[in-house]
Amino acid sequence: MNIEHELVIEAPIARVFEYFSTPEGLDAWWTHTADAEPRLGGRYRFGFDADHQWAGVTRTFEAPHAIEWEMTETAPMPDWRGTRVGARLHPDGDRTRLHFYHRGWEGATQHCRISSFCWATYLRLLARHAARGWFVPYEQRNDLLL
Repeated sequence: MNIEHELVIEAPIARVFEYFSTPEGLDAWWTHTADAEPRLGGRYRFGFDADHQWAGVTRTFEAPHAIEWEMTETAPMPDWRGTRVGARLHPDGDRTRLHFYHRGWEGATQHCRISSFCWATYLRLLARHAARGWFVPYEQRNDLLL
């Protein structure tokens, strides 16, 4: 089972790629405390709260067009382990066409369906931040998921 989303972001491709590849970029829309080795084979840490400290290894890194992580540490959500989260970016004038995916789910589980909704919400935050500088503090992001 795969999660796929596509959208156009009103920002140049290099800026959008930074939001996926750098700790500051990830913290602007998804994580609370990211750490990154932005390169092929690099290790990423995705910090959310004390109970959700995840990690992934970069399996694709083609700046500014593609990035993918294989999720290696995902406690307490074991169904994320081994899945691949990625983005393919294409310039569209001054904008960027984003094809986002989260692949390798064992099936259309309840958590997979919830994650699909959450990804759509987070990607909306990314798009608004990249285009307008609109920022939602980490502590308030889950309020948008309700």
